[in-house]
Amino acid sequence: MDTINFYQISIFLFQGLVVASLILVLFRIRTIMGLGLLFTVLGLFQFIQVFLASTLYFEISEYLVISPGSSILFSATLFAVLLIYIKEDAITARKLIYALVITNIVLCFLLLSFRLNIEGAYSYNPFDISTEFFYTNVFVLFVGTGILFVDSILIIFIFEFISKYFTTLFFRILITMILVLSFDAISFSLGSFWYFDDMARILYSGLISKIFMAIFFSIIFTLYIKFFEKETYHANYLTFKDVYHSLTYKQKFEVAEKAIQLTESRYHTLTNLVPVGIFMTLADGKTTFVNPKWCTISGLSQEEALNDGWLDAVHPEDRQKLKEGWYDDADKRKNSDAEYRFLKPDGSVIWVLGQAIPEYNDKQQIIGYVGTITDITEIKLYEQELNRLKEKAEESDRLKSAFLANMSHEIRTPMNGILGLAELLKEPKLNGDEQQLYLDLIKESGDRMLNIIKDIIDISKIESDQVNVFMSEVNINEQTEYLYNFFKTETDKKGITLVLNNGLTAKEAIINTDKEKFNAVLTNLVKNAIKYTKEGSIEFGYVHKDESLQFYVKDTGIGIPKNRLEAIFDRFVQADIGDRYALEGAGIGLSIAKAYVGMLDGKIWVDSKKDKGSTFYFTIPYTPLA
Repeated sequence: MDTINFYQISIFLFQGLVVASLILVLFRIRTIMGLGLLFTVLGLFQFIQVFLASTLYFEISEYLVISPGSSILFSATLFAVLLIYIKEDAITARKLIYALVITNIVLCFLLLSFRLNIEGAYSYNPFDISTEFFYTNVFVLFVGTGILFVDSILIIFIFEFISKYFTTLFFRILITMILVLSFDAISFSLGSFWYFDDMARILYSGLISKIFMAIFFSIIFTLYIKFFEKETYHANYLTFKDVYHSLTYKQKFEVAEKAIQLTESRYHTLTNLVPVGIFMTLADGKTTFVNPKWCTISGLSQEEALNDGWLDAVHPEDRQKLKEGWYDDADKRKNSDAEYRFLKPDGSVIWVLGQAIPEYNDKQQIIGYVGTITDITEIKLYEQELNRLKEKAEESDRLKSAFLANMSHEIRTPMNGILGLAELLKEPKLNGDEQQLYLDLIKESGDRMLNIIKDIIDISKIESDQVNVFMSEVNINEQTEYLYNFFKTETDKKGITLVLNNGLTAKEAIINTDKEKFNAVLTNLVKNAIKYTKEGSIEFGYVHKDESLQFYVKDTGIGIPKNRLEAIFDRFVQADIGDRYALEGAGIGLSIAKAYVGMLDGKIWVDSKKDKGSTFYFTIPYTPLA
């Protein structure tokens, strides 16, 4: 037989529906007629299923044979036991189990006695009815009776166990009956048909058919319980009987379920309303619950946060320390407090304050932890900003103190020179050359003081945001050549080679920029190079790169330590360098240069090696007019 007989399957399903409907109708009217009629029908089922199981098996396919007695009637009987246990009580369920077992035992002895009658004497058979039924293997029936008793007991214990882990009634019934009917199919097949040649086929068929009926009957019985047996138990302690009346399983289950539902409903309402993240863990620290606010703060879903999954949201730099601290506190059974960061999928960082306290049972044993996380990102950012401002203020005060100390020296030095030389000019015996020398020195000191005052005024304007940018046509080559000629005399006096390299032709070198600020930047950089270079060379110029001009000033001077490369662009920083580097100057020239380059939409930076020299770079946009 190569195909599946769907006709027989449809008949079996119809039979199952009829049997289930009969049981449920009788169970429904139990309040009027009692459970006696239901017990009687189930006993009748035992007789029919014994007859069918021993005489009729139908082929559904080449590998599948089904007994309607074993698959439909027997499965329905076990479902009836579970139904009575759920909606009545354990005592009534036990009575039904005993009644079914006794019925099966009586049937076994009756069949045995009738067979002895048939074998021991001539029988009168007027209707010519077959007597093969009475030759049923009684041993098989006794095996089935024992398994029926074990199945019925297993139903109660497995249902109680499953109920601890599943709240949905359908899954509690389905899992219980699949396990029990699978056990029945395996036990009955191995105990009754072990010597058959096709025992494997019988075992396979029994498993398939009973698992299918477990699913079929679970759907029907669950729908009945949910829509036709919705009565709730109301405790009544007004009579003597009521006071000593113990709750049935149904009553205890319904009362407990309602209480649990009410508690869970209130708990979830509270956890959804609070503005902090809430989490719950087991005694070993493994997470079992987080509320929606916790998910919002961390960026994880509730499923992702369970067990140790919450650690995935913690910033990698905080993860190991936090994990060790949390599980250490859990091992020591003490409260836990920690500040740490969440790194969300979008890259944002959230600072949180996590707190957890132990949860105890009635025996004062720790069963878990309940905790909260509070978003303190704004507080942390505020603290960081305060610390930054504090450090900046302290640094500013320190630099200003150093600047004022240096200013007193820088201004006093040329002033003392001017005053001293002015006194010398009063001497009547001075010749013309000496007078000219003194006048040149006075002019040099005056220029130096003027430059210092000019720098102070410039940095003050920058600080007060009073500097404006005036764009005009500027020939870059003319400006660099002017500076070359201007500084050539000074470098020649120091014995330093000065080199100029222009990167564009005179026609291409006309651009739109602020002439004054451009000259101030380049002048400051060349003056710095001359100041800190005792021998060697200074080279400056520019190259065309993409949409900008990159200027450079390269020297062979004393260089800058690596840890000072960024700091030298801060205000007054020259006064903060050690005596070896604290040459004349206010230490604000590079700060002015940096500010002016920024106003021209450019960048400034430096490459330097101590005792090897420095190269300063800055860029300005290239906007040619020619």
